[in-house]
Amino acid sequence: MCVRYADCVNDDQRVSALLNSAISSIKGVVKRRGNEFEALSFWLANASRLRHCLKQYSGDKAVRKHNTAKQNQQSLAHFELSEYQEVLGDLINQIYHQLIKCSEAILQPIIVRSILNPETTQAVLESKPMGRRKSSIGLLEEEAITVEVLLQHLDHFHTTMNQHGVDNDLIKQVVRQLYYIIGTVSFNHLLLRKGMCSWSTGLQIRYNTWQLQDWLIDRELADCGAKETLEPLKQAALLLQVNKKTEADAASIGSLCTAISPTQIVKILSLYTPVTEFEERVSPAFITTVENILRHRVDSFTLLMDPRKIFTLDLVFTPSTVALETIQIPASLNLDFLTRI
Repeated sequence: MCVRYADCVNDDQRVSALLNSAISSIKGVVKRRGNEFEALSFWLANASRLRHCLKQYSGDKAVRKHNTAKQNQQSLAHFELSEYQEVLGDLINQIYHQLIKCSEAILQPIIVRSILNPETTQAVLESKPMGRRKSSIGLLEEEAITVEVLLQHLDHFHTTMNQHGVDNDLIKQVVRQLYYIIGTVSFNHLLLRKGMCSWSTGLQIRYNTWQLQDWLIDRELADCGAKETLEPLKQAALLLQVNKKTEADAASIGSLCTAISPTQIVKILSLYTPVTEFEERVSPAFITTVENILRHRVDSFTLLMDPRKIFTLDLVFTPSTVALETIQIPASLNLDFLTRI
């Protein structure tokens, strides 16, 4: 509304000063509070909405169709502010990256313990309650970390973004990125920790990935692409549980494990560790058979996935249905100079 006022009186200096000041102030807040998810979520929502409004009321023919006749009458008359839309797009990208970095710092200490800990699976199978002792900050101590703790953090992130009015498209992209981090960190630790590749760990991973997928469905996020980011981890879990003796078993592995590379498949098979006297290690002959079956598949020969990869942010225009003429301006904003037009 302040931008529209400056446009109405045809004051280009006021428009540029207002937008430059707003952008600079948001950058300052993000810099000072870059480790606070709530603050980042709040300003992600605000910066996005400001960008949407500049586009919605720009008079652009491509967006006029989203408006009511009244909203089109309220479009800017004097200034074309597409450059500021680009600057705000860069700012939103910056806030998004900082939000992911902040979220990752919160999740990182619990990902491996909540996804790969075989003891929690045993407790589930035997229906024994896990011993849970709360620390001074209310989080469960190391021996009691389960996937439920991870889901509680995801719940907090999701609820906070919804309360702040973050666009649903942005929320979906945040969730997809966080699932990618969860899946990648878990997958890499599976390949790096001696004795982790076992049948029971495979069971644990499959149970926990089911929980993660159910969480997406319950929050209507199943179409955000997050499920697909878990596929390498899910296939690694399957590889730990399938039979690994005959040529038919080797062929089955080749057809089932398409999201992980031949190098990763061979590594998991070589690391497989029996946890009971009834199991056997995977024989070198079987691993050779698998290698032969996979020899025609393209292989990057890279063992670990890149947990630092961030998907490109897609800024989808989301018009507002709010009627500007009905907005009540709080007196605390000291905007008495504004006049309804």
